[in-house]
Amino acid sequence: MNKVALIIGNAAYPESSLNNPVNDAVDIQDNLKRLGFKTFIRKDATIQDMDEALTEYSDRLSSCDIALFFFAGHGMQIEGRNYLTAVDTNFNKEKDAKYSSLPLDKVIEVMEDGENQTSIIILDACRTNPYERRWRGTESRGLAPVYAPKGMLIAYATSPGQVASDGDGRNGSFTHAFLKHVSTPDITVEDLFKRVRNTLSSTTRGRQISWEHTSLMGDFYFNYSAVTDELITEYGEHAIADSRYKHTSKGAIYKIISDLKSHDWYSQNPAIKKIKSFDFNSSSKDDLFVLGRNIYQAACGSANDAISFVNNLNFLLSRFEFNYSFHILNGILFEIYFDSNGRYRQNFKSNYIDEVFELEETEPFNKCFSFIKQALGPYLKTLFYVPSTARRISVDIVCVDLEEDLQAVQEVFYEGDNVLYDEAGSEYYDPTRDRFMRTRSKDDFVEKLSQAMATPRSKLKVVFNGLDEHATQLLTPYDLNVRRLAG
Repeated sequence: MNKVALIIGNAAYPESSLNNPVNDAVDIQDNLKRLGFKTFIRKDATIQDMDEALTEYSDRLSSCDIALFFFAGHGMQIEGRNYLTAVDTNFNKEKDAKYSSLPLDKVIEVMEDGENQTSIIILDACRTNPYERRWRGTESRGLAPVYAPKGMLIAYATSPGQVASDGDGRNGSFTHAFLKHVSTPDITVEDLFKRVRNTLSSTTRGRQISWEHTSLMGDFYFNYSAVTDELITEYGEHAIADSRYKHTSKGAIYKIISDLKSHDWYSQNPAIKKIKSFDFNSSSKDDLFVLGRNIYQAACGSANDAISFVNNLNFLLSRFEFNYSFHILNGILFEIYFDSNGRYRQNFKSNYIDEVFELEETEPFNKCFSFIKQALGPYLKTLFYVPSTARRISVDIVCVDLEEDLQAVQEVFYEGDNVLYDEAGSEYYDPTRDRFMRTRSKDDFVEKLSQAMATPRSKLKVVFNGLDEHATQLLTPYDLNVRRLAG
């Protein structure tokens, strides 16, 4: 993921210098670099410096996913619009100040016009501005509220119309609170700013309350944790691409795996029975991994004993020593997402995702979900639900009247985008054009959607829009083809 940040800290104002903005900018840059951002910084910038930096920044946004803008210094509102001041801003009159400062609207437009999907603006610019009192003879009004366009979050150091102090330590109070939380792993940016607000309120004894306006459509994490390559490289190529599997251990496990690979229920079901009392002492981790893959593929192939095994996965795996069950469950999880050649599946094997993912938050099996999350690293942007995050996702289903007394699914929206495609995957699904439909109950449709999105039902919130509240049946695509194509 390509992340770019422009950081400006202005402190050396004539007659009203500030203590902390340059420190704020430097410390923000250091932290963002550690979090994978490409950064460039301007300290005590003139208006020409700020304009040139914004132009350079604009060029960078043609090839980035996440854009961030941070400003610390004096900000002001004039006629309801916000301006970020330079160290050479002309403060003699309001009009002079307005035309020698950087309009916040210009920053927003630059970020909105970029190719980036997510934009974050952070403003520690609500400090008391003595220049405004010179013009009006009244206390400063701070910054005005700005409504963020789609895909953007704007964070203020304090509530609109209020002001904040420069802070007593190395950093401004807001920046200090932000730095306390920005590296916290696996929390969304919205949750991060809630924590910032709590810390800021605590350290200022309630005098300063930060504020955000957001139109983000998806989740963004400053620090999205990932496990090392250690787990995935535990397994040999013949296990990752198990169509080429050759047993590495002596004993009966090779026969069990061969029977599970047979696609013959009369061989698969007896093999499952053997597993329940099998001595794995002579089995390698590759053997156990491939065993897990083939238990799951047998269940998806409707072998009754394999289905029973998966339905009772927690109980059965708990009977084995963890160093055995760990590799078996890793294989099961890998089989959901990767085919027998080790390639990422276009259509996941998610028939029993609810049964498998019941173990996601169960010690010690949660370690296996860290494994599969790492294996899925290159494909995370194509996933709806990422293992080992335990976060819920929400989709909106748009329904239309199609036949008398029967409504049809028309669109499936995830994070603001329609993700429902026709069978070929080249165009959006259209119920008026595509006649390959079937009638399903709402519950059955949600279950099929859960499987198509490889999302445990417990983690999926579905909102129906346009569907009669008394409707029990609806027309749906015969095969649900949902794709997150952002990646």
